[in-house]
Amino acid sequence: LPGALGMTAATLTPLPPKEAIRFFEPKGLKPGFAWQDVWQAEHAAAFTVAKMTQIDLLADVKASLDKALADGASFEAWKKSVQPMLEARGWWGRAMMTDPLDGELKSVQLGSPRRLRIIYDTNMRMSRAAGAWDRIQERKKTRPYLRYVAVLDEQTRDDHRRWHGVILSVDHRFWRSHYPPNGWKCRCAVEQLAPRDLEREGWRVTTPEELDKTGWKEARDWTNARTGETVSVPVGIDPGFGYNVGTASRLAEGQRLLAEKLAAAPPDIARRAGTAMLQSPAFERFIAVSSRGDAAGWWPLPPPASALTALEAADDAILYLSDETVAEKSKHDLSVDEWRLLPEILSEGVALPSKIAKRYAYLHRIGDRYYELIVNRTADGGKLFVKTFHRIGAADYRNIQKRGWASAHL
Repeated sequence: LPGALGMTAATLTPLPPKEAIRFFEPKGLKPGFAWQDVWQAEHAAAFTVAKMTQIDLLADVKASLDKALADGASFEAWKKSVQPMLEARGWWGRAMMTDPLDGELKSVQLGSPRRLRIIYDTNMRMSRAAGAWDRIQERKKTRPYLRYVAVLDEQTRDDHRRWHGVILSVDHRFWRSHYPPNGWKCRCAVEQLAPRDLEREGWRVTTPEELDKTGWKEARDWTNARTGETVSVPVGIDPGFGYNVGTASRLAEGQRLLAEKLAAAPPDIARRAGTAMLQSPAFERFIAVSSRGDAAGWWPLPPPASALTALEAADDAILYLSDETVAEKSKHDLSVDEWRLLPEILSEGVALPSKIAKRYAYLHRIGDRYYELIVNRTADGGKLFVKTFHRIGAADYRNIQKRGWASAHL
């Protein structure tokens, strides 16, 4: 990295791999037809390759990247080992595939040298960035600043060039959305600094006015063609990259382990443990990160038997609460203690069917407050997730009960 360390900006790459391996190795597998099918923080917990729908092939490609990361293998070395395997198994060139979203048969690009480069580059950069974030957190008491470093050549994006040299505290919210990589083939990095480094180089912390001039607060609407959902994306950052992969990976690892333990435990024990975990600082952090719109993934919670019965028993006996659901409801000022009411509402609330398939509403009164919780089952029946959770008025509570089914607008 330039400056006090006397290196080039590309030196994020040869980071000792143990932190990066700790991020990449535990990832699960998530087949997908398009890159938009797995969004932002989901990548912290799941490995995916667009158009690679065979789970065994996806597992083999992930294993090859596991090894490349551990060995420090170059792209050319990895390509030499993985391309023959992909060709032999028919995942190469153009092919006809049925898009599960609309059932249409489409001509798609499978493996190619360009796609292999993207797969290798994106996974390696994201893994190393997540590993670097762990080290940043470990050293932030003595090295409390980060400096944004762009590669200043003809390939550098104009927005990334404007962020070059920005120096802010490790905990500044700029790094929640602008921690690199910030797009496909982004070569940006960060440099962690101590106060003495600033003094030696003659640098200073970027002022709020200077930071605003970089345009970092500007955003644009982007519509996910797969889901129809429109989200706000920071200007200069590619869709799907506007989050801190290090923060997401820390949350995702803990949540993944919790989900595994809950799924393996007897139902009664799982319910008690899952409810107890809602009192933890980790859950408070999940709600706080999600409420401000940052990537936090999913929080697992075992639903009571009554919920599973009402929803015809999903394959995965875990109820998932997503960061997007929490963010959507943050404007209603739901407190973390109210989110902790989910098990009580599922256990003691009035369960009502919805006119929408695979959906149920749970109504509950606690003191002078009334709540409606909507639970969905995925189209394949495999998972349960919280669709929405909010307060309602006493009149709405009575009307919904009288009507006998969930709110029409939900």
